[in-house]
Amino acid sequence: MSDDLNLDFDLHIHTFHSPCGEKGMRPAEIVRLAGERGITRLGITDHFYPFSDPKMFDDIRSAVAELHSSPKDLPEVFLGCEAEIMAPGRTTCTAELAERLDFVMVAATHFQNAGLTELPPTKDERALAVHYLRMFEYAVSLPWADIVAHPFLVVPDACSPRVLDHIFDADILPLLELARGNNVAMEISPRALFPWQAKFSLHFYELCKSVGVRFTIGSDAHSPERVGNVQILRPLIVNLGLTMKDFWLPQSKTR
Repeated sequence: MSDDLNLDFDLHIHTFHSPCGEKGMRPAEIVRLAGERGITRLGITDHFYPFSDPKMFDDIRSAVAELHSSPKDLPEVFLGCEAEIMAPGRTTCTAELAERLDFVMVAATHFQNAGLTELPPTKDERALAVHYLRMFEYAVSLPWADIVAHPFLVVPDACSPRVLDHIFDADILPLLELARGNNVAMEISPRALFPWQAKFSLHFYELCKSVGVRFTIGSDAHSPERVGNVQILRPLIVNLGLTMKDFWLPQSKTR
């Protein structure tokens, strides 16, 4: 890994507007904590569900603008969202919403959300693996998608981690070519370090690098103590041999 790569960006943080976000996760507090922890570029990515009120993005933008009116040295903030892939062909984001945001992250594995994003009613692990692949394919085909959140994450309450044993390189590589062509980055988050996830994730990221897909990093913070928690990813990033050119970073849109 190049010495010029500073892990000073965190592009996956939830405010209290997300159902998972704690009450203390207010934009001003998040920005303050991130700055104290050495983060210079910060992405706010609240969940966007079918029942979410888009007004929250205006509220967050206003809060951040007011904060940056002070002379303090604060992180640069990018406003994004974590949109849901509910099924192949169905997502919660639109091109119009994407235009309002600096970037869009899409999550294709939230199968724990009963009634919203569910796995097919089968115990056949290869069939479930194929569904994971179809969800991922749809995510990377979206013209406004910038990042896939925690790719191929398995939540054991929703699915056995054994499903990962049924996802093969021959399945993944054509989809990574599609992601590269659409400039969709893959997130590296602390979730990739889960014991049941780590081996698959390392190999998946190696495939991404071999194809030329770029990466982002994010803490996926739901609580104040996790804001900016990206240094934990350094050993994985060193192992992958990533340099700054391997990472995708957002740009603020002119409004």
